[in-house]
Amino acid sequence: MPSNLSQNLSTLTSYGNSVADICRRANLNRTQFNRYLTGQSQPSLQTLRRICDFFGVDEHEIFIAPEAFRELVRLRPPMLAARDPATGFARRLFLNQSEPAAQTGYYQGYLTDPADPSNVYVQLVKVAQSGRGTAVKIIARYPRDQINLPKRLKFEGIATQQAGRLFCVIQESKIRKSTSCIVLSLGDFDNSTTLAGLILGTEPETGNEITTYQTVWRYLGKTPDLRAALKRCGVYLAAEAPADLTK
Repeated sequence: MPSNLSQNLSTLTSYGNSVADICRRANLNRTQFNRYLTGQSQPSLQTLRRICDFFGVDEHEIFIAPEAFRELVRLRPPMLAARDPATGFARRLFLNQSEPAAQTGYYQGYLTDPADPSNVYVQLVKVAQSGRGTAVKIIARYPRDQINLPKRLKFEGIATQQAGRLFCVIQESKIRKSTSCIVLSLGDFDNSTTLAGLILGTEPETGNEITTYQTVWRYLGKTPDLRAALKRCGVYLAAEAPADLTK
């Protein structure tokens, strides 16, 4: 009798062009894969991981009851991975998450330049589950008389979690010249309300100069007063910043 694994593999295979095409693209032995489909044999842990990465499912999910698995893939259809290393790496790192990389909701972000700590930059950050990944959006406001930038800039990106750290890659979403990497410590708890770390990337004016900022994200909740949070965004002189921004 076919096992849960073999029946669930059959469900996944139905989303491909053919068994031969799936085996070719996933670099799997076709004869052996047919044995998995009929329940005659079980894949090794390494092969199972390759199959799950290819179809974009978690290893524990592929063993659940077939009825529940069919409902799972109906709501989250598999995106068959291409064989090129870049696509495989991106899927493995960013697009194979069963849970968000960090607590979802809104954060107030604070940035300071270690080389010039006279200014405090305040931003609004949103972290949300997006399909199989974690999406990050940032809104920054700059007074026109203080800095040579549009009054409002938006950044978008993606995040993953490794070893108690949140790793984000973001890019300014309009001109797309400025790209940065953010690494934040998640602390010792799953629902940390304060994340601290560093931003390394290119400055938003031209996208050329490499800059480093210290940053802190403070959790506001899932439904904060967004008008108030946006109003707080901007550039402040550190010596003149409101007390609640420097706590």
